[in-house]
Amino acid sequence: MIEVKLDIKAIPVPLRYQPIYKIIILLAILRYGTSRPYNSTFLKLHLYMWALRSEENYEILLSVKQKKRDTIVPWIFEPSLDKIVTLAVINGLCKREILSNELQIQIVDSGLELLTKIEQMNLFNEDIGKIKQIGIIPQTSISKANSNWEIF
Repeated sequence: MIEVKLDIKAIPVPLRYQPIYKIIILLAILRYGTSRPYNSTFLKLHLYMWALRSEENYEILLSVKQKKRDTIVPWIFEPSLDKIVTLAVINGLCKREILSNELQIQIVDSGLELLTKIEQMNLFNEDIGKIKQIGIIPQTSISKANSNWEIF
């Protein structure tokens, strides 16, 4: 008989792929990428998450915000967003609501408190700064840019 032994070793997971990072980014998008009451559609959340994947994506979305361009390259959804929103809802940081016949994600007071504490500790400054730089993009601008996809 063959004896098999497994030696399980911890594998470090980069911060960008850890749930807490994604939740903090979600909270920052809801806080700085939307107007009060800090709620957003999944489409807008996906777009901001896409923008944070690379500097090139970030520059494209920033150009849309600054009205330097009115088109956007084909972009992809964030595969883990639904799970991240679910974790945020379970932990009382966000809530889901149907507003104007659309599912919206809204940050709640405990989510705002957590984000404030994270910022006071100077954590995730670079990514939160990028979200602040992009700021609020009206849904009409996003819809217009999405309707004019360009490869280059």
